Amino acid sequence: MDDRSLSDQPISTGLQEPSDLQLTDKQWNILDAALAVFTEKGFSAATTSEIARQAGVSEGTIFRHFKTKKDILLAMLVPLIRNTMGPKSVNSLTQMIVKNENLPLREVLLMIALERQEFLTDNQALLRLILTEAQYHPELREVIIGEVAYKSQEQLIRLIEQRQQKGEIRQDLPAWVLVRSFFGMVVVYMLSRVMLTKREAGKDNREEILKIIDLFLNGAAMEK
Repeated sequence: MDDRSLSDQPISTGLQEPSDLQLTDKQWNILDAALAVFTEKGFSAATTSEIARQAGVSEGTIFRHFKTKKDILLAMLVPLIRNTMGPKSVNSLTQMIVKNENLPLREVLLMIALERQEFLTDNQALLRLILTEAQYHPELREVIIGEVAYKSQEQLIRLIEQRQQKGEIRQDLPAWVLVRSFFGMVVVYMLSRVMLTKREAGKDNREEILKIIDLFLNGAAMEK
């Protein structure tokens, strides 16, 4: 069977391979099945027999392609974060900052927060899997930090530095401190809401986010 590239798979399906690696149809089916099983049951509770059943192959076939269940997890999630989720997340953030450079910082931060929250909500099960397993697998944690967290932080630091130059926020506070404060206040709030409380995920919380942003900005605003 011909090799099949996963580069066109959407995030909801989840899978994209490294540019230098081609997966066979059978390998792709195994990873796709693993994604469904892992997001439903969690990595620890999932079994290779369930993955095999979902993929329509024997359990022996799985082990001919992947030595361990962890190998399946990393083959699935590391390329997904590096090649799909990371670039999409960082690119959308960059475009939003550039496109709205003339808007007040409060409005820009609100748009960023709402867009991040929509992404979290749309990919809730997948992100729960990623964040849970990142605690136990350093390979996964490193790619999250390198491809998503660090690059997103770089863009937000540029945004804050630009607004400091315009006099919108205090210049005596390092931009990276302000960015980490923003992450701590807004991102942790969204993660706890979207990832931990399913019933809250669909509720309109724009006003709550605005209050958090106002709290952040009032602590960083220029003294009048």
